Amino acid sequence: MNKSVIALVVVAVAAGGGLYYANMLAEDAIKQQIEQANQSYRDLADNGEMPQFSLAYKDVSANVLTSSYSISGLEVTMAELGNIATIDLITAKGVKPQSLADKASMQITGIKAAPAALQLLPPHVSAFVQSLALHGDYSYEYQANGQLLFSQQTRINDEFSLSYDFTLAQMQQFWQYAKEFSALPPEQQQALTVSEDYVQQVMAKLASGALSNGNVVIENKGFIERAVAMAAEQGQAPDLKTIQGMALLNISMLEPLPQPMKDSLTTFVNKPEKLKLTFSFAEPLQFEKLATGEPMPGLETPEAMIEYANLKLTAN
Repeated sequence: MNKSVIALVVVAVAAGGGLYYANMLAEDAIKQQIEQANQSYRDLADNGEMPQFSLAYKDVSANVLTSSYSISGLEVTMAELGNIATIDLITAKGVKPQSLADKASMQITGIKAAPAALQLLPPHVSAFVQSLALHGDYSYEYQANGQLLFSQQTRINDEFSLSYDFTLAQMQQFWQYAKEFSALPPEQQQALTVSEDYVQQVMAKLASGALSNGNVVIENKGFIERAVAMAAEQGQAPDLKTIQGMALLNISMLEPLPQPMKDSLTTFVNKPEKLKLTFSFAEPLQFEKLATGEPMPGLETPEAMIEYANLKLTAN
């Protein structure tokens, strides 16, 4: 075999071994974080602040080349009841231990109630909850101009979804604080989060930001009807027709709402399939001014607010 070929083989084997070792270290770091979370739950339980919870998993895998990891077969246990919930799979990209990537995403698949939790519910409710599996997709991207793009979608089976996308502006101070916090050792992070001034620090940094634009979307494929029918059968809610009638009456009484928006709500109530709300402020809405209650031009009345935010509502 040619010497150069042998050299390439040696380099490839060494690189493969190094990657395998790096992945093992990343997997160990994830396992340590889960154990630290369990220890935190134990400490809170010992102090009487919450019931005893713990997390267990079947497998953890990591790929340092793509900055991705996955946790499969996650179980949530409550000391008094045992296993109360399971999660089939959690996958994440762009997530690194003790650092905050400028772009990352996470997908959670198959959140389900376990038998121990189902036994606490009335039979009909238990059967309904047992038929449900929750899924979530989350992503964010921080940009050099200080914008933070955030997206989330939560789904119930293939029957219902709630999603939103927001663009936040002027987030430099908040992002720098988040990066500094992420770089701290886990023990320091834990100590800081339980300190009295942590929330104040976070809110102070967040106050420097602003809300620029976004949208919220509801999509229904029979879940609302099924949930209402179950509740009505148990005598816990009126039937769907009654609820629709009350909702339509309330819509008709919303005087500040423009007629096109009333029409969209009416369409959705009569046939609940898809409802989308979009907004785009003429100037980013400052969180600090909102918190202090300072008057802001364009937000004096509901009608002015709808125009200033370029608020639109569409159905189906």
